[in-house]
Amino acid sequence: MTATSKLPPTARPWPHRWGWALACATFPLVWWGGWVVASGSGMAFRDWLTSDGVAMPLYPWLSSAGDKFIEHGHRLLGMVAGLLSIALVVSAYMAGARPAVKRYAWLLLAGVIAQGVLGGLRVVLDQRVAALIHGVTGPLFFAAAAGFVVVTSRGWEQSRTLAQPAAADRKLTRLAIICTGLTFGQLTLGVVVRHSALMIRDGSAALFEAASYLHALTAVAVIIYLTLLTVRAWRTGVAKRLTMLIQLLIIAQFALGLTTWLFKYGVPAWVAQYTGEVDYLNREAESVRALVVTGHGAAGSLLVALTVAVALYAGRRTGIRRLTLPSLTASGRVLA
Repeated sequence: MTATSKLPPTARPWPHRWGWALACATFPLVWWGGWVVASGSGMAFRDWLTSDGVAMPLYPWLSSAGDKFIEHGHRLLGMVAGLLSIALVVSAYMAGARPAVKRYAWLLLAGVIAQGVLGGLRVVLDQRVAALIHGVTGPLFFAAAAGFVVVTSRGWEQSRTLAQPAAADRKLTRLAIICTGLTFGQLTLGVVVRHSALMIRDGSAALFEAASYLHALTAVAVIIYLTLLTVRAWRTGVAKRLTMLIQLLIIAQFALGLTTWLFKYGVPAWVAQYTGEVDYLNREAESVRALVVTGHGAAGSLLVALTVAVALYAGRRTGIRRLTLPSLTASGRVLA
C-alpha cells in the first residue's frame, strides 16, 4: 500500500494539485481579461464559440495580431480554465474526497461555464453591461478557486476547530470576513469605474464620477482594515505569511492604482495648471501601458483571493457558526 493510499480521502493530494492548477490558470485569465478591456479588444470577433467562423481551438492564434491576438488569447485561457475545472471534478471523485469537496468542485465547474457564457453574451449582444458583470465575476471565480486550494490542503485537514476559541480568534475571523467584503467591494467599484467610462448612455458620466470617488474612499478603508487584519493575525499566529503578503501587495497596489489613473485619465486639472499636460500619460490603449493598467485589477483580484484564504483559515480555527450561534456549541468538545 502506498503512502498516498494510507491518507484519509480528504487528504489525498490530487484534488489539491488540480485546485492549484486551476487557480494558477485563472489568475492570468483575469489579468488578460483586463488587458482586453484596456486595449479595447472586446469586440475583435463578432461571433462566439467560434472565432471568425473557426472553432476556437483551431483558430490560428499565433499568426494573428492586435485585437484578435489579445481577445483570442483570453478565450483560450478560458478554455484552459474550463478543462482544469473538469479535471478537478474528476479528481475529487477518484480521490474519494468528502462530499463538501465534491460539491465545491461542481460549483467551480458551474462557475467557469457561467463565466464563459457571460463572456459570450458580451460579444453576441455587444453589451458593455455584460462586460462589466463579466469583469466582476471573473475575480470572484478566482477567489473561489483559491478557496478550494485552502480547503483541500494538508494544513486544513490537520487543523481542527477549537472547542473554546479565544476572543482574539473570534475577532480575527470577523475581521477577515469584513476585509473580504471590503476588498471585493473595492474591486467591484474599480470595474465600474473602468467600464462606465466607456459607456455611451444617460447617466454614465454620473456613474463614473460616483464610482471613482467611492473607489478612492474605500481604498483608504481597505488599507486600514487589512493592516488591522495583519496585526491581529500575527497576535494569534494564524495565516501570518498570507497577511504579510497582503501588506506587500497593498504597497504595490497603491503604486499601480496611482499609475493606472495617470495612464487612463492624465493628471488632474489643478495639477496640470502647474505642470502642463504630460504627453506620456492618458494612453491606456498602448500595449505596454495597458499591461501596467491591468496589473492594478489583477492585484486587486489577488487581494480578494488572499483575504478569502485568511478568512477560511481563521474560520476553520474559530468555527463560523460560533460567531452567530455560540449557544449551540457543546462545551469542551473539539469539532472536526
